[in-house]
Amino acid sequence: MDQYKLEDLIDATKEEVGKEVVEKLLPQVIQEAGNILFDRGVGMLACQVVGSVLPVANNILLSFNQHRLERNVLNALNIIQSRQTELENRMNELLENNPLYTRQITEALLDNIVDEIQERMVDYNVNGYINLLKSDHTNIDLGLMFFKTMSQLNDLDIRILKAYSNLEAEGESIVSICNELNLELDQIRFIKEKLERFGLLQSRNEEMNDDNLKAIVKYLENVKRENRKKNPNDVKVPNLKRVSGADSYRITSLGRHYLIMIDR
Repeated sequence: MDQYKLEDLIDATKEEVGKEVVEKLLPQVIQEAGNILFDRGVGMLACQVVGSVLPVANNILLSFNQHRLERNVLNALNIIQSRQTELENRMNELLENNPLYTRQITEALLDNIVDEIQERMVDYNVNGYINLLKSDHTNIDLGLMFFKTMSQLNDLDIRILKAYSNLEAEGESIVSICNELNLELDQIRFIKEKLERFGLLQSRNEEMNDDNLKAIVKYLENVKRENRKKNPNDVKVPNLKRVSGADSYRITSLGRHYLIMIDR
């Protein structure tokens, strides 16, 4: 399959994404990524990434923000290039049949990464972006929900989430993370509660409270039903689960799904 330099593809697209404009606003991108070779479908996706970020670049005046923006865009382009074999056929299909979807999630990706300080979060977002493109289910609402959630997480949040999953290859635990970063238990509890609010962790205490409430409701319903009878039977009082004073958590199916999404 033919391959094309990114700078040639940019130059061949619509005028506002022309190479001259990119060289002016994102010189480091052209310098470092211009000669990267792409298959045509993935190359057009890369052009879309660059084109969508130009308005942001045009408004950035501070040099450190400009360097961060270019670094993050370069990281995104390099990851896309490294995974283009698995993307190419899918991109040709999407660009032909559902260009709106690719444009919207590309914009959502760029909203997350243009000013992201943590490079690892850029990697996570781009991996999620590629996996959304690869998916047969092009539900824009779910895609935007993914990026909205990711925009409110940081690398430590992800490390804590991974500690609850057997997907974590590095073998980190909550204890090892606390020791490494000198974190207090209150700080870890805050992160767990944050992950719970996003539906990525589930409080076991809350789960037990829900189970206890269901058991009580069922017991009362049975009592009410028996009381309507002339000769009511005794209703067994349920054994309620004892809720611990110290809360514990487990990862949810959504949490596992997000870890799969951001994985290479």
